[in-house]
Amino acid sequence: MSLLTGFLIPLGLSAAKGIRKFVGVIQNRRQLHELSHWDRHALKDIGLTPSDLVGAFSLPIHQDPSEHLAQMSGRSPRKSSEEDLRVSQPTATSQGTNRPAPLPSNRPALSA
Repeated sequence: MSLLTGFLIPLGLSAAKGIRKFVGVIQNRRQLHELSHWDRHALKDIGLTPSDLVGAFSLPIHQDPSEHLAQMSGRSPRKSSEEDLRVSQPTATSQGTNRPAPLPSNRPALSA
């Protein structure tokens, strides 16, 4: 019995992970379809062109189009917006090296 559950649990987890990934790809393809209705200027605002969308539509059904679009816009698909803020706002320290800027606090500022 232990051998059977030792085999079935990882198999079930792997299947669930594959299903979750496929559902994510389908959701991203729906969003790609929504982007196809945007005009050229709106796409330019987010760093894309209509030909980038055509390239994403031409990917096989099992590939995530958001990774392709992130490459086309020059952004990493895995990078969070918090990392973007830290990378884009370096500050100089007393040693003269660049260090990521601290993110603003959620606490209200003290007034005098």
